[in-house]
Amino acid sequence: MRIKSSIKRAHAFGFFYAITASVMFFAMAVLFLVGGYLIDKNKLSFEDILIILDYNKAIGIRSPNILFFDEVTSTLDNKSESKISKVLEDVGMNRTSSIIAHRLSTIQNSDKIIVIDKEWTITGNMSIKRGSHTASTLANGSVLVAGGYTGGISFNIAELYNPSTGIWITTGNMSVKRAYHTASTLANGSILAAGGYSGVSYLNSSELYNPSTGIWITTGNLNAAREYHTASTLANGSILVAGGYSSNGSINSTELYNPSIGTWTMTGNLNVARAYHTASTLADGSVLVTGGQSTAGYINSAELYDPSTGIWTTTANMGITRAYHTASTLANGFVLVTGGKSTAGYINSAELYNPSTGTWTLTGNMSIARYYHTASIIANGSVLVTGGYNGVCLNSGELYNPSTGTWTTTANMTIGRYLHIASILANGKVLVTGGYSSGGYVTSTELY
Repeated sequence: MRIKSSIKRAHAFGFFYAITASVMFFAMAVLFLVGGYLIDKNKLSFEDILIILDYNKAIGIRSPNILFFDEVTSTLDNKSESKISKVLEDVGMNRTSSIIAHRLSTIQNSDKIIVIDKEWTITGNMSIKRGSHTASTLANGSVLVAGGYTGGISFNIAELYNPSTGIWITTGNMSVKRAYHTASTLANGSILAAGGYSGVSYLNSSELYNPSTGIWITTGNLNAAREYHTASTLANGSILVAGGYSSNGSINSTELYNPSIGTWTMTGNLNVARAYHTASTLADGSVLVTGGQSTAGYINSAELYDPSTGIWTTTANMGITRAYHTASTLANGFVLVTGGKSTAGYINSAELYNPSTGTWTLTGNMSIARYYHTASIIANGSVLVTGGYNGVCLNSGELYNPSTGTWTTTANMTIGRYLHIASILANGKVLVTGGYSSGGYVTSTELY
């Protein structure tokens, strides 16, 4: 009767009658651990543990006072999770329990909670190896990866990542093979891919991805072919493309895409032609462009675009020249620039731009010099920098704390990579895709 009651409470009739005697014996054997039980997610579920604990009482095995749980509710629906949480509470009654938890519901009644440092976990592989691609988080939470470069070839293949399943599926191909392009999310949820390099020529074409249909359609051409440019979304929904590289070297032209009519129009020129630079939208709606490479070499200049006038004005120079760096707009409105490359070599320094004063100040250095890395603002406002290159492919990650201006190392990625992309998911995780590793371009992706 005790076992039957346990089965009923655990909602596990199906499992109990399906499981063989040998499996049950093996499960009980692996559970015994130093006077307690190790509950292993690869052996049994929580419901089955309740059955075994009560069964042990019935046959005279002493009941443990200490339980260790490694929960697996992160893959369950809410109803099943609720049932398991109830079982967990019943099993742990009058016992000391240690739980490795992945959902807040698992630890809602815990007396003490210890937060373990974040780490990287491998998720599904993309269908093809790629770097210098784009990755866009869609309204439904999926991530669209498009184009890229591998082994001397640009391609038009696009695919979607489902965060719920960790699986990639192919979607409609772009009409043109492209790498080193930009991808911008429009107000209606469409993705605008612009410019890039086809593997043969620099591109002025652009196209739109419709998430509802999974189809790309061509839209207006840029006035100037370009790669390694930037694309910024303005307050009115227009997309500002600035600078880049073409057959004549770095360019200073900029243009605006109007989503309502699908056309590009020229706007004010940059004061300095540049590629491999960054562009950040500030709180007042202006766009800050920093560094990059001109025909004369690496530059430290910065300038601001005023959407109301269409004019670029110079602002204070950065402390050093840099290209292939990152720029992140912090919660306080400052812009954090990190790493990059210059004539002096690889860079580990970082600096902050204050929009109120138009000045730059140095902040803490990264522990490792790097370029072709990524920088992502995570939920707590910190900036996560990943990977890059400084003579070797880097797998290291570090976190910038805006409150202290200091960097701390965090868990390493599973492989070194550069020319990869990092995307923020709706659940706050960071998805890193593709890139170049020591063995070449990769299909692998991972989550922080």
